[in-house]
Amino acid sequence: MISVSSSEMVLFVAVLLSALATFITRATPFYALRNYKSNPYLDAIEKHMGMMIMVVLVCYGLKDTKFSEFPYGLSEIVAVFTAVLVHLKFKNALLSIVVSTGIYMLLIRIF
Repeated sequence: MISVSSSEMVLFVAVLLSALATFITRATPFYALRNYKSNPYLDAIEKHMGMMIMVVLVCYGLKDTKFSEFPYGLSEIVAVFTAVLVHLKFKNALLSIVVSTGIYMLLIRIF
């Protein structure tokens, strides 16, 4: 016979409740929006959400850059322009992020 301690039972219940909570949070939007009718405003937001998030992240990343002190934000400016150029050329967000991050890391080591 298998004996189960109370701490093992508590752990099992905690994992079970976590799995149930995860399932409910994943399934609820599908249930709640089953009769969803398209809205042009929400469609526009959905279409441009990725770009809006990237703009917010870039602004947040550049907020502490000191453009009045040497090297005048050169590393950040070059990294941002690199990300834009790589993305325009290859249309691959992951490649843009990796290349521009690599260039930024290299530049902050140099300056």
